Amino acid sequence: MFHRFSTWWRALSVVLLGLATLTWPSAAQALSTPRFTVISQDAVANMTSTGISSFSINLDVGQGTTNSVQLSLYPQLVYRSEINALVNGNGPTAAALSTTAVSNPSCVTGSTLSLHVSLFSAQGTGASRHCGNQPLHLRLPCPASSCDGVYPLGITVTVNQVRHVEWTMIAVHVASVLHPLLVDFVPVVDSTAWAAPALAESNFGVIAHYPTVPLTLAVNYLPLGHALLSPTGRPWDTALSNALVSSQHRAIVAPPPSADLAGLDANGFSSEVTQQVGLAGAFLRTITGRFTDGPVFVTSPTSAAALGALSRAGISEVVLPDESFTLPPSNTLGWGSPFHVTDVGSLTGLATDGGLEQLASDSAIEPGRRAAMTLATLAFLHFEAPNATAPRTVVIPLSIGAISPVYLNDLLGPSQSNPFISPSTLAASFSPSLIGANSSPSTRTLNPGETSTWSSANVTALSSLISHTNSYLHAIASPTQTVALQVYLATAELVGSAANRQSAISAATAYLNTQLSGFRIDDSSITLTGSGSELPITLFSSARYPVTVLLHLITDRLSFPNNKKVYVVQLSTSTTSLRIPAVDRQGGSLTLQLELTTPDGQLVLAHAAVQVRGVGTSVVGYLLSGASLLVLAWWWLRTYRRKSRGRHAR
Repeated sequence: MFHRFSTWWRALSVVLLGLATLTWPSAAQALSTPRFTVISQDAVANMTSTGISSFSINLDVGQGTTNSVQLSLYPQLVYRSEINALVNGNGPTAAALSTTAVSNPSCVTGSTLSLHVSLFSAQGTGASRHCGNQPLHLRLPCPASSCDGVYPLGITVTVNQVRHVEWTMIAVHVASVLHPLLVDFVPVVDSTAWAAPALAESNFGVIAHYPTVPLTLAVNYLPLGHALLSPTGRPWDTALSNALVSSQHRAIVAPPPSADLAGLDANGFSSEVTQQVGLAGAFLRTITGRFTDGPVFVTSPTSAAALGALSRAGISEVVLPDESFTLPPSNTLGWGSPFHVTDVGSLTGLATDGGLEQLASDSAIEPGRRAAMTLATLAFLHFEAPNATAPRTVVIPLSIGAISPVYLNDLLGPSQSNPFISPSTLAASFSPSLIGANSSPSTRTLNPGETSTWSSANVTALSSLISHTNSYLHAIASPTQTVALQVYLATAELVGSAANRQSAISAATAYLNTQLSGFRIDDSSITLTGSGSELPITLFSSARYPVTVLLHLITDRLSFPNNKKVYVVQLSTSTTSLRIPAVDRQGGSLTLQLELTTPDGQLVLAHAAVQVRGVGTSVVGYLLSGASLLVLAWWWLRTYRRKSRGRHAR
């Protein structure tokens, strides 16, 4: 077994195991909790041509006295249902092929029991591994060349005279593997990855630790949006960025399962389908600088209408849940190849493996044993068609916000040397040449999907919300506020009843209106004193981020330089003062209409009617002024002459 994980992985394993025991679904299960756990286990025993191999198991036996340990090997697995039984804690009904045991084992360090077990074919000979002075070896009743396969392994530990049994599997590898399975590990970054940030960060750290293991992260815009908006999101962002440093680690978009792609498309909002797909990619570039690949990852059962909406949005490749189909591919022998979806012929699909997805998330099985069972199941799938002529693909979703980092470490580490699998990114699995390969169906049919109900009020309100949001987005230069508005809008486009959708639209509209209500124009009256006067205009903004607006001056009375009546203004402080040259050639009072709009002019942010009083400079004004001057001159001249005559008379 691969042992490169550090001490803190082990400590976290103990914590997670403790949480698992606290959250088991019933008291009956809690009572059956074993007194030992599998810390780690080799999933593959590589047997030589002479029939010799070995594997290791590390157990935590906890407190008490370990009376004995027994390992039992059973006939190799033939049907996948047998694996399901082992996962559910039910052992084989057949007799064991071989058993080995030690009493009062001495190969214990603290509470850890380290077992190194020899495995021989029918004719294999050699020195046996030991626990202290007691040998540990198992023998298969087959010649080495015929021992390839996956075998159930029972582990029985007796502590304080109480016997406990757990089941696992071991894959035996002898012959060369000509066509290993393509395994697409898909860590899913959904809302649980933000709800459990510390766990997600630990899993991102594991991924970063394996830069040469190809995998594809499926990213949902909701956790990415939360990370961008949260003041405490930086460690999460950094961990995600580190996970995507390697060129072998790719990313694809996973729209939220709540997004009503079919409803948006059917009600004339096809651009919003594109936005639902593109938002995660935009957020991911902001956080990590990485771009997403072309396929879209659908995390829950979907409909042909939703896939049609994706197709019309330019998507040509999708990964679909196993349970989406009338006949889940993993329940057949015709799995592993891409296909077309009935009624959505332009789309190429690839199905996840539902059984492996369920096993990966089964917290009732300790991480070390679960990883070994996952890898052994992959070996079993290889043996279903070991001579397949074309590559076969297994897609395993791994929830970053739910799985144990110890499990992820024990899965990715050994996968590098596992002979039965070849970790891969998704691109290779969508090759058109693989459609219908290995006699798999070239077309698959989805289960009937539910149709959302949209009311006319939904359509009207969402149309207005989209228009106003997009217009306001052109005005702002705040990355944080941009993300917030985009997330509010996107989450209003959800699956469900018309009433629920209307509530979501109303919530998003209320948030937008809160942002739009923060602008005002001072409506105090203005006096123009002459031909060179300026209009003093004051704009107010309560937004805590820069906003670019257009100021419109609406009047037929005033003249402006170059007849300019629209000004671009950036509101970066709470108060912005402008002085705009203006001339009133008629005089008197007038009402100046002022409007603030978004840069595209589609959304009015504020309006004011300002009274302007001017000193006229019209022809009538000139005549009156001239007449007044003439009267004044005549009066002065008359007065002067009277005074002159009086002086001569004396």
